[in-house]
Parts: sequence; C-alpha cells; structure tokens
Amino acid sequence: MKVLIRFGFVLVAAFFFTGCGGGWLKGKWTLDRELTLSKISAPAESGSSPGDGFLKDLVGGLQKGISRLLLTQFEGVEIEFTPTEYRRVRHGVGESVTYRVIERPDASTVVVQYGGGEIVTWNRVQTGVRMKLPGDAGQWVYFRRLP
Repeated sequence: MKVLIRFGFVLVAAFFFTGCGGGWLKGKWTLDRELTLSKISAPAESGSSPGDGFLKDLVGGLQKGISRLLLTQFEGVEIEFTPTEYRRVRHGVGESVTYRVIERPDASTVVVQYGGGEIVTWNRVQTGVRMKLPGDAGQWVYFRRLP
C-alpha cells in the first residue's frame, strides 16, 4: 500500500512540475520577428499564380498588412511562463495574469486560458514556440527562448 501511495505522489508531482507535457512552454521568450515575417509572407507568395485575380491579391495583401500590424504588439516584449502565471514585460513595465492549460491536442500543442478568459493556442516548434493569432487566417507569431 505504501508503494502505491508513493507512486501516486510521484505521478502527481511529475504532473505539476513538468506541466504534463507542457513544460516546454515555461521560461522566457521574445519575438522572433524575422521568422514570423517570413512565415506571414510565404503562403501568399507560394499560393499565388498569374490567374488568381486582382481581388485575391488584394485580400492577401490586406491579410499580410493586418498580420504585421498585430505583430507590433510583441515588439520588444519579453514573455514569461511560470507554472501558474503568464507575464508580459516591455521596457521594464508589464502585466501578469494567471493561466491554466485547458487542452493538450498533442505533445507539442497546448491551449491555455488566461485569467481574463482569453484562450490561446501555443505550439512547440524547432526554433522555439509559436502562438496562434486570433482569426481565420491561421497566422502564427514565433518566439525564441531568452537565455
């Protein structure tokens, strides 16, 4: 019986200390501007052809412009995930809110809900992490780990 209790304690401790697969999100991150801009530009360039038409090009250009505008909110920002808080700091001033993981669709994706109710998808990638921007465009903002 003692062995089962100890094993249960180890499992619970592992869950809380590692985030049960989401431990990769914890730490300090900063915007990877170059990678994000290259990813925003890539789909429009690879998907366009001479016969796509003016309206499709116009919509694609607007989507890129809006994505770049949304990107400015992350310029110069350090993001930190602790086991219970999400912190955003720019030039020594910031905010902190609690968060909780509400879903783990796979080993490299977590869906978190911030204290204010906002729900955001984070994904682990080879260069760091990325956060999905709101909307139907499926744009991601990429972050690299700070030392």
